[in-house]
Amino acid sequence: MDPTPLYEAQKRSGAIFSDIAGWAVASSFGDPMGERNVVQEAVGIADRSHLGRILAHGSDTLDLLNRLTTNLVDPLPVGKGESTVITTGKGRILDWITMLHHNDDVLLITSPERREAVSEWIEMYTFDENTTLEEVTQSTAMLSLLGPSAEGVVETLLGTSVKQLSRLGCMVADWSCHQLIIARTNPSGQRGFDIIGPADVGEALWEAALGLGASPVGQEALDALRIEAKLPKWGNELTEEHNPLEAGLEGEVSWTKGCYTGQEVVARLYNYQRIQRHLVALELSEDEPIELNMPLLADGETAGYITSVSTLPGDNGVSALASIRTAYVELDRVLTIGNANGANARVTWVPEFLNEGATS
Repeated sequence: MDPTPLYEAQKRSGAIFSDIAGWAVASSFGDPMGERNVVQEAVGIADRSHLGRILAHGSDTLDLLNRLTTNLVDPLPVGKGESTVITTGKGRILDWITMLHHNDDVLLITSPERREAVSEWIEMYTFDENTTLEEVTQSTAMLSLLGPSAEGVVETLLGTSVKQLSRLGCMVADWSCHQLIIARTNPSGQRGFDIIGPADVGEALWEAALGLGASPVGQEALDALRIEAKLPKWGNELTEEHNPLEAGLEGEVSWTKGCYTGQEVVARLYNYQRIQRHLVALELSEDEPIELNMPLLADGETAGYITSVSTLPGDNGVSALASIRTAYVELDRVLTIGNANGANARVTWVPEFLNEGATS
């Protein structure tokens, strides 16, 4: 496993590491439940340096990315950001990315496993466009401050106001003679901020944030919060076998923008109600080990499969996510896990657009 720029700082904080896409990432700091509570009630700090980061230069960048992704990203004013899905010609997911337009460049943040795939895909569609890509994952650090007290800590840390930043709004700030990118984000469904800067300043930022009251948080707690927020993740809900509508990303699709790769497929699935499966949230009835991809049964038929399971007790009736065939998507439907005698799982959430009658 490769260490992130914050590895040693997290080690001093008592981190327990695991492998994510070849990176040594803190899974916890010894108390995952307490770490989740900190993010919900105060302010937590998390290393997210394992995410891919690609800097796109050039005057044609936004136009090119607008033709390759589902959301409207051109125009995207300086100081604004957007999340969007890169789709293949078949309308399948290549990755769900975040774009931050700062200064004259656009920073692309990818799933940890998809950095190279995203870069290669964009370059394949770059012909005469004035766009070049620079890989900056290794040369930068990325940390997140999350929770209701995050804004105050960020402002004290940087010595500047961030109140003006809306969702995915971004700015550049100087800190200890280094330029940092700050963006208002909610990576686990919790309000917060991402800070991206040179790799060699990462440890100092981490220690300074701890000194201001932030508590370290690992991936186990963040993943539990992600599941409660019904957010998909690459390798779980997001794969090249699914389209954005099946993965709960209908909100990332613009229905009014011009053409993009895969648009005809995505539009046809939506307009003609041909979406085969949907992301749903589940409440598990028994505290027993549940493995990813375990089948979910209804009336003896396979209705879908488990995609994510929280290792922590779920809030709001959500402890797992699943991909369910459309015919079985119904609030409060009870499914069995694994086989007819398996534990029960109750559907506690379905995508909002289903309730609006967009599909059946």
